[in-house]
Amino acid sequence: MCGIIGYVGKNPVAPMLAKGLARLEYRGYDSCGFLTINNEFHHLKTVGKVSQIAGSVSEASLPGTIGMAHTRWATHGGVTETNAHPHFDCKNNIAVVHNGIISNYLELKKGLQARGHVFRSETDTEVFAHLLEENYDGNLENAVMASLRHIKGTYAFLAAAKNENKLVCARKESPVVLGISDHGVFIGSDVSSFLDFTNRAVYLDDGEMCVAENGTYRILDAKTGAEKIKSEFAVDWKPESIGKSGYPHFMLKEICEQPTTLKIAKGIYAEEVRMLARMVSEHDTVYLIATGTSMHAAMIAEYWFAEIAHKRVQAIDSSEFYQKGIINGSTLAIAITQSGETYDTLSAIRFAKERGARHASIVNVTGSTATRESEIAILQGSGFESAVCATKTFTSQLMILLRLALETAKAKGRDVSLLENEIEKLPAVAKEIIDNRENIRKIAESGFDVSNYIYIGRGLNVPTALEGALKMKEISYLHAEGMSAGFLKHGTISLIDKNTHTVAFIPRDDRKILSNIEEIRARGGKIIAIAAGGTTHADVVIDVPAVDDLVSPIPFTIASQLIAYYIAAKLGNDVDRPRSLAKSVTVE
Repeated sequence: MCGIIGYVGKNPVAPMLAKGLARLEYRGYDSCGFLTINNEFHHLKTVGKVSQIAGSVSEASLPGTIGMAHTRWATHGGVTETNAHPHFDCKNNIAVVHNGIISNYLELKKGLQARGHVFRSETDTEVFAHLLEENYDGNLENAVMASLRHIKGTYAFLAAAKNENKLVCARKESPVVLGISDHGVFIGSDVSSFLDFTNRAVYLDDGEMCVAENGTYRILDAKTGAEKIKSEFAVDWKPESIGKSGYPHFMLKEICEQPTTLKIAKGIYAEEVRMLARMVSEHDTVYLIATGTSMHAAMIAEYWFAEIAHKRVQAIDSSEFYQKGIINGSTLAIAITQSGETYDTLSAIRFAKERGARHASIVNVTGSTATRESEIAILQGSGFESAVCATKTFTSQLMILLRLALETAKAKGRDVSLLENEIEKLPAVAKEIIDNRENIRKIAESGFDVSNYIYIGRGLNVPTALEGALKMKEISYLHAEGMSAGFLKHGTISLIDKNTHTVAFIPRDDRKILSNIEEIRARGGKIIAIAAGGTTHADVVIDVPAVDDLVSPIPFTIASQLIAYYIAAKLGNDVDRPRSLAKSVTVE
């Protein structure tokens, strides 16, 4: 979940590292560090965000045309300057940065200490610097290969030696992508790290390493050292698309992009959607594997497949798939992951593949691990999402999954033309909600005036409630729970008082939820309704356009995203970089 950027080339490295690391801050922002090579090591480290050290990052303080930087999401060791990367060997001749977890680091550390090595930090990463020291004979790539034989766990390592003008990286289950330019080679955790400088990219796969020197690169098998040839591809994201475009926060910008991203998602990859729908129809057992916000998309899709296609599809939290999945040659596993690098989801798909299951993915990032390891990969076309909270990527996932359910139904001869017409309206519906955001802001800032919230829905809006509550928790730091309206009275209703408000999602034709609302009102609870077509049963109502109940999660979600955003902004929170979170969870 940490972010790594490196460069070897002709141009001054410091300003490129600073810009690239700022792009990666959504991966972690507990602390950061920079290192350059110019006959010797020059480095800076600090606790906090890249912006807190940006004024000190210059060609004067960090000279040279070779360097690397790291932004940390803490796993081993507290958030301190000492634990910030890079980490060094005993003699300060070798430096490393790392994304991942070394699972056997304690065993390695004890052995290294017994052999006289002195550790400065509490991190697992530092053991690799000391292993490199033991294996270094003047050739960094040989030292990396020898040291990797002792490492268990996940990693994207980037290493430098003081007396060599090169960087060496290696990957196992943590992403690494190269950026290829006319003036040098970038090494990053994702393409956003170098998109301001080049759109030419090469992805590393597990078990591969890269040696970057003299402005060019070689890719090697990390075990044998055999050289490998890999193709470049062009990244279609534009640098200007990853800026704020005048919005106060990335999150608001990305919420407001949903009319466009929904329009893209409703037409993108039509043949691949049809192919995957045929696979869904042909398999007895179909799993939608995801975690976090993507899991809520999978849960909504589970309802869609049942209602629209009369097909049983099961949504499973990817971190629990090993315990719950029944997997064989009749199984189809579909991963849903916006980054394409989510550790638990990739592990679950690999687990399914090992047992003979077919596999596919719905993903946002071109060239990511999920796209490269899937039989069919459907790209959702959301563009770069910088805010840690998923907004536009979530509704794009929903659009792709809804199309998949419709195509599965059509493959079985069912008429879904009415719902296809509803899909056509959704970008305009999203625009209407977003154009009304000033009214939602006023309601959010005045009506959401307590610290506890319960989000309720029925049917396919139970996951909508879960997602609404998650957004509230992620960025406002207020307590929120999501659940079915029927479940509320089985215990949670005891929490209802003047300090706990209830947010209810009320579709146009769902009157069953109104009795649950009356139960809350009878206990003095305040009801805030997000309603399609309005309701008189709530204290506060946020109207969204009336749509077919089956597509209501999309407009409901956009409204609840705006609520969470405006509350967090009012509270003065860092909306784009909420505490303790990272966007792409690439560790176990």
